[in-house]
Order: sequence, then C-alpha cells, then structure tokens
Amino acid sequence: MSAGPTQERALERLDDLESNAPIESLEVGVWGKAIKRTEHAKRIPQLQRIETRLEAFESWAARTSRSLEPFFRTIRIESTITDERYDVWRLPTIALAEFNGDDELLHVAPCRDGDETIDVFDRLAALVDDEIDPSVPADGGSEHDERIIDRPDDRTTSDGQGRIELPSSRSD
Repeated sequence: MSAGPTQERALERLDDLESNAPIESLEVGVWGKAIKRTEHAKRIPQLQRIETRLEAFESWAARTSRSLEPFFRTIRIESTITDERYDVWRLPTIALAEFNGDDELLHVAPCRDGDETIDVFDRLAALVDDEIDPSVPADGGSEHDERIIDRPDDRTTSDGQGRIELPSSRSD
C-alpha cells in the first residue's frame, strides 16, 4: 500500500514537527473510508480500538464545542435487497489526533470551530511554527507537556513526552 499525495505531505510535515518538538511517538494508521458500527466490531480488537477512538473524538468535540462534521459523519445504510440496516462512520481522507501522556485527547483535525475549519495541515503548521503552545490543550484547559500519534497498544506514555495520532483513512 502506498500513501497518496495528501498523506505524503502530512508525513513530511510530521517529520518537520518531530525534529522541532518533543514528540515521544508517532504512528500512522490506515483505517479505510468507513467503519461499520455493529456489535460484531466489539469482537475484533482493531475495529474496537477504532470505534473507541472515534467515540473519543466525538466526546472531545462535544466538550470543546467543536464540530467534526462533515469530516467525520455517521450515515445510515439501508439495503432494499437484503433488508439490512446499519450505521457507518464515514472518515476523512486524513485526520490528526493529539493526546497527552495521560491519554487525554487534546485536539482532532479536521474539525470546525464556529465558522473556522481547522484541517490537518493547519494544525500541523501551527505546531511546527510554534503558533500554539503544544503543552496546552486546544480547548484552553490545563497544561500538558505531551503530544501523541496513534500507539498500537493504547498504553499511557511514562516519560512526559507526547504522541500524535494520524489515522489516515485512505490514499488520494
């Protein structure tokens, strides 16, 4: 599998950020274009992990008065042939999630803050250019000294550095 131009550009920006900021870990994950929301997902660890992340994104958006739509959205699929009905999370081409060492979600991009859209590249540019203090959550909460990009094992980091999660859903 190869990355598309959007992912390549994001990876270059992440390299810049990693060389200029204290990031403990950086991981890129591919999630696909959509995730079917079913009870069966709870039996598949990777799908369960993705659902947990997406639910955390929704909680973060509600807590910070941000909107994840139209970038992340739930749609209802109904088949007249099979009479099957289910919900699907539609995912953006590329997304960024930042966590602190306590695994607290600090920011998700893309998102909307009122009329302003904050895309992945806006957020990465702000981090690289030090336009924002990476130790302060995007919602203006308490200080943190960590940043994170998806870890394969969901364990909390222990040395005060951060990670950034870049769940890439598909190639361009």
